[in-house]
Amino acid sequence: MNIRNSISSASKIFVTLSLVISGIAATPAASQAAPVGPTITVTKTAGLNPNGELVTISGSGFLADGTLTNGTRPPLAGTFGGFYVTFGKFQDVWKPSVSAPSGNRKSSQSDSSRVNWLVPAANLATIGGAAAGGVALNPDGTFSVSLNASDVLLDAANATIFDTSTIGNYGIYTYGASGANYAPFETYTPLAFATRVAASPSVATPNVVGIPENSKIISDKLNFGLREKSLSKANKKKLKTDLPSYAAASQIVITATISRSAGTSSKTNKKMARQRASMIKKYLVANGVGSSKIVIKTKNAKSGTKPSVKVVASP
Repeated sequence: MNIRNSISSASKIFVTLSLVISGIAATPAASQAAPVGPTITVTKTAGLNPNGELVTISGSGFLADGTLTNGTRPPLAGTFGGFYVTFGKFQDVWKPSVSAPSGNRKSSQSDSSRVNWLVPAANLATIGGAAAGGVALNPDGTFSVSLNASDVLLDAANATIFDTSTIGNYGIYTYGASGANYAPFETYTPLAFATRVAASPSVATPNVVGIPENSKIISDKLNFGLREKSLSKANKKKLKTDLPSYAAASQIVITATISRSAGTSSKTNKKMARQRASMIKKYLVANGVGSSKIVIKTKNAKSGTKPSVKVVASP
């Protein structure tokens, strides 16, 4: 080998070593994948029953990010505020992180079948537990919940929150809770409902004032104690047995009797009657019955009659 070739070979070796030492050739570190942020999957997003259908939402990557995800108002001010997972109809500009008005987000904040608040298990009792829609977030930032979706949403007083004419987009939404406006937690998964089929004259929805006895497909009478406000196991069992019939019905009328108990005003008794009827409606909706087809009524009971609520479903 001559001197010129020896120098050339030595130069190539030196250049190669220099590249490796300087990190230019360290391709494995550069190819590492970037961390994946919060993601959502929904079991069904199209062709949903407009009267109501349960969908399951699974998420991952919902982890605390220091003070950025801390709540700014009670009950979780100064600590990880968690986030909401909700079915709703939101306008195009809806994200809290861009200061969108809360009115652009139409959903039910008090119905646990429509919205859940995901927080670490240690904070679940602080926000009121499952009764307040609370759900424990797994330590690794994953979760799975089921919510009821329908094209019409009513509140506890039977007032419309949104319907098909309301401006916005049906979907499953997530965003920071307790005042934390954290953009990575803000996700939107569109939902689409099947077209409602117009009822033929032969099966037209009966007048809610009085459903003909021969048109009903199921009728349950639920009895309550004089001061009883919650659903007993026996009443839940009755409703659960007939859930398929209620889900298939075109209309459900819940009629609560207003008792005439001594020591309480007629206004209090009427309020309690509506509470019982609303509680039954909430139970049915939480189990997949469409909220928009449920009508609540009250009527005065005869003196000495025990409080009861009649649930009548028609085809």
